[in-house]
Amino acid sequence: MDSKFYIEEVCVETQNEKLEIPNADKNKIMLTLEENLKQKNDFLNSEDYYNFQQLLVISLITINFSNDDPFFRHITMVVKAIKKAIKKRLTQETNQFSSKQEFKIQQSSLFRIYYQDINIGFITSTQQIKSTAFIFVNKNIFNEFMNKKMSIEQKDQQVRLTLYFFDINIQKEKQIQQEFKNQFLRINKFKNEFIALNEEIDQQKQTTTYHVYKPMDDQVYFVKRIQLLNIPLDVTFQDIFNTKSSTQDYYKIQEARTLQHVSHPNIIRLYEWWLEIKNYQLFLYTQIEYCIYPGYISQSKNLLSYSYFYMNPMPQEQKSKLINEILCQIISGLEYLQKKQIVHGDLKPESIMVTKSITGDIQVMLADLNHSYSCYQDLQKIQAKDYIDYKQQCLYALGVLLMHLILTFPGEPTLRNNYVTKFQNYDIDDSLSEFDKWAQKSVKNKHKEFSFFLYKHQMELAKSLLKKQQFHELHEVRTFIQNNKQFDHLLV
Repeated sequence: MDSKFYIEEVCVETQNEKLEIPNADKNKIMLTLEENLKQKNDFLNSEDYYNFQQLLVISLITINFSNDDPFFRHITMVVKAIKKAIKKRLTQETNQFSSKQEFKIQQSSLFRIYYQDINIGFITSTQQIKSTAFIFVNKNIFNEFMNKKMSIEQKDQQVRLTLYFFDINIQKEKQIQQEFKNQFLRINKFKNEFIALNEEIDQQKQTTTYHVYKPMDDQVYFVKRIQLLNIPLDVTFQDIFNTKSSTQDYYKIQEARTLQHVSHPNIIRLYEWWLEIKNYQLFLYTQIEYCIYPGYISQSKNLLSYSYFYMNPMPQEQKSKLINEILCQIISGLEYLQKKQIVHGDLKPESIMVTKSITGDIQVMLADLNHSYSCYQDLQKIQAKDYIDYKQQCLYALGVLLMHLILTFPGEPTLRNNYVTKFQNYDIDDSLSEFDKWAQKSVKNKHKEFSFFLYKHQMELAKSLLKKQQFHELHEVRTFIQNNKQFDHLLV
């Protein structure tokens, strides 16, 4: 994942159609669905049907939840959004129609959408709602929507939909019979089982992260592809599973095998891993949990963007409580990894994912464990000094993390870390005064009454962690936090 910090650009739909949602009365809903089904059957039996092809539309829906009947309400919302996306594409982007009125007149000859072809559900790893819809599109405009992504926003209702259009007749690659010894090498598994919605390329790490939809289980995941540079293409089963090699490529494979057996609410879940050969190069694929914070302001994927968009504007009391909760969850995940003899060597906001739990509360998950450096050794065999150094580095990373949570400065990581070094050497009050000056100049979305002095007790905890004082084990930090949950109220 790219370490740079980007501010998300929100697509603004200037002309908001008023969303008309039928009354939740069951009889009216049934009548509406029956009439819609009749219209679909009439269409399928008409000559007009042969002028159309089917498209798959995958929608990710960001909305504040309500306790009323959500599913029929969301189906009508998806229908509206798809219509708006098609209209926007044909009238604004391709100029096929001179006016929206002309588009409206010809609408029925351009596309057909039926409620029965729309499925509403939840992404299992987050509270975000998604939909899959199979729509009929006139063959003359079909190519205008192939592999397109569009954002539609209903600002008056604080609803945003991101729609992805795909050909329903996706061509699968031919399966090739493999010898038993090479069964772990999958042929075209990624292309045959997943539809890629987005991709992020990290050239430096030779890594591509895909945001994917899996039709087999109607779910959304992340798939990370890592190029293996030093393993030959004729690698055998024994080479992978019995090797004693210390090359980084084998470490990556061994890590994937290890993480497949890790299960903790604060560690990103690995579902499956496999190897593929593509263009005469060997790649490791890992299918991991789709983990984002489905907020209306920003679809934050990690703790860095979540803290900038959502935590910075919070009032002190709410923010302090949330910081304590996040730190305790991170410590819980780190302690679990220690018991499993796994070392996370790159703890930072960018490597911690954020989502909502099933209860609607914040949930953070440790990710990017490919940076771990002692992941495959028995911790008992590591020299005592090395193990102490690791624990101190872990506590130091928590101190840096705590400072970022109090106020996240946007920009390059090196720029954001400059104030960490100064904080270690300054007097506590002098450094807080200096940080307040920086905040006034650099951070636009902080709370109007923000001051680092309101978080003095937490800043003192951060300084103790950075200077490696007082704490020697993770559980000591968690106990301190739990015993001091109300300390900020004493400082106000």
